[in-house]
Amino acid sequence: MRRILFWLFVAVFVYLFALVFALAEVYVNTTSAVQSLKQAKGDAVSLHFEDTSQSLKDAESAFLQARKFSTLLKSAIVVPVVGSSIQQAEELITAGLDVVTSLQSVSDIGRDVVQLSGLNEEYFAEVRQGTSPHVSFSDLSPQTRQLMLSRLEASSNKFSLLSRRIGLVQDELNAVLIRTGGGPFQSAILSAQKELAQVQGTLRDVSLFTDMIPAFSGIDKSSHHLVLFLNNTELRPAGGFVGNYGIATVTKGVIESLKTADVYALDRLVEGKETEPAPYPIARYNKTPIWYFRDANWSPDFSVSAQKMIQKFHEEAGLLTPEVRATIPYAESIDGVIAFTPTFAEELLKLIGPVSVSGQTFTSENIADKLEYQVEYGYAKQGIPEAQRKEIIGQLMDVVVKKLMDMPIAKWSSALTLLEDAFKQKQFFLYHTDPDVEQVITQAGWSGRFVPNASDVQLVVDANLASLKSDPAVDRTISYQISTDEKGEKIARTSITYHHKGTFDWKTSRYRTYTRLYVPLGSKLIRVTGALKNDKTQNPKLEAGSPDVSSELGMTVFGAFIAIEPGASGTLTFEYKLADSVRAAIAKNVYTLQVLKQNGARDHALTLDLDFGKNVVRAIPQEEVKDWGDSHYKVKTVLDQDKEFQIGL
Repeated sequence: MRRILFWLFVAVFVYLFALVFALAEVYVNTTSAVQSLKQAKGDAVSLHFEDTSQSLKDAESAFLQARKFSTLLKSAIVVPVVGSSIQQAEELITAGLDVVTSLQSVSDIGRDVVQLSGLNEEYFAEVRQGTSPHVSFSDLSPQTRQLMLSRLEASSNKFSLLSRRIGLVQDELNAVLIRTGGGPFQSAILSAQKELAQVQGTLRDVSLFTDMIPAFSGIDKSSHHLVLFLNNTELRPAGGFVGNYGIATVTKGVIESLKTADVYALDRLVEGKETEPAPYPIARYNKTPIWYFRDANWSPDFSVSAQKMIQKFHEEAGLLTPEVRATIPYAESIDGVIAFTPTFAEELLKLIGPVSVSGQTFTSENIADKLEYQVEYGYAKQGIPEAQRKEIIGQLMDVVVKKLMDMPIAKWSSALTLLEDAFKQKQFFLYHTDPDVEQVITQAGWSGRFVPNASDVQLVVDANLASLKSDPAVDRTISYQISTDEKGEKIARTSITYHHKGTFDWKTSRYRTYTRLYVPLGSKLIRVTGALKNDKTQNPKLEAGSPDVSSELGMTVFGAFIAIEPGASGTLTFEYKLADSVRAAIAKNVYTLQVLKQNGARDHALTLDLDFGKNVVRAIPQEEVKDWGDSHYKVKTVLDQDKEFQIGL
């Protein structure tokens, strides 16, 4: 019996040793495979697709090696703790091999595009050594450009499928974590999930981008786009005042022509001919009774404003004779609208470097102020006629476009990242007249549209009316509160505090804004405090103004005017009863809030203090620990993009 027990002990020891050894090999190989996947992602971002393929092969080899050892572990699947680790390993290996297959398809497409460009791995080896010749998009022949764009367009469905496939892999990994809890592979799975989320997002964006290639690049026929320079130092609802506009003609992926002009070059030609009344706030506070092209971006939803801009452009151009129309940027038909703010221009110059035009050098630090001074005062000192004062913007655009076209192909990924951030931060917008293309743009989040999909919503929209370029001098804080009054009614208060830290100068004045608050449909206004009839020069007694109530974009809208002197602060507060739909969500213990950022707005402080009358059980994002355990949800953050808050009660 002792001999039997001895050999039984030896057998168990050898078995356990084999299990530990196999588990260690699985862990080492899966960790190595995940690292190879990270390396593959980095190689792909740098357009080194030969290296990408090799990294993916290394990852596949490591996963297959791990699978060999995982087979030895299956006999211990019922052992507590060990069994959950084995399940994690199996799922991670299966998911990893699936991801390798998916990314290999992406690598093949990338390699095809790079090969079509005429580049090869030798070129990228020279890039890494710093000895590469300068190869850019403008160096490619028209035929090559068209082939590259066509290859990407043809791959759109594949990118979309691969994005969804990786999404399923993420769901599977998340499910195994929920089933098994912790374990030695938890860290590797979490790391893989983080990387996969980034890859999935990139593939989704690339898929949407390739869907739009025919619409914006003129592959099949030349396309004409209205280009809008939205000056957010004079903030308007859909991004900023339209100081300049242009017409870009694109053929086979190349900007064939880009003609720009001062927006007044068109509007002044139709004075006395245009008759459409302007929206009431523009007529009252901007003293402009007629609705002109320059003010057409009155809706905060960029797609709505873009349609109005196109309508006003054709309407005003139609009032001109062919001879006069030939003196301004013009196209018979407009396919799309491309718009951006100085905030985007600043980031763009960080990427491409300083730009020199007409003896002046523009950098990311000075472009907004220097350009503004040139078109307001500098042109006169240089003897430039007023009608030509904004031609420098067109010249600047020509140089910037050329620098982008001349940018080494290996740096394209940086430009795409810059563009993605600009869309997210609401500083760059697209619109297309083709409904199918516009749907893709909206799906990508590049349209500047507002489509609320939460139980509660907040959107504060400012319109700088006759206060120069004062917006950079004004700090804003948006505060949103929910409380219960003595009658048991749920009451909301949204306050916007403006702190004017500037002084009177050539670009800064008292801040005059017509502010609109968009809230869920059915909200009932109780009162507004802080509203004025007009600023102190036209309203010396500072009499209170009356609010406006309307509906737009599927939301209730409250509007009021306020003016803030330099060095002073002012607060506009809207108090209202919550909509029935919001109260119902709170009653069901599931409440979500979207705080939407105005297009073109700079980053604002955001404070939430939401008292639901019952304890907050969970929240995303979380409160600070000191605020846990009560009925209030308190958060202070920065509104640098659209924000969503999920609260369980």
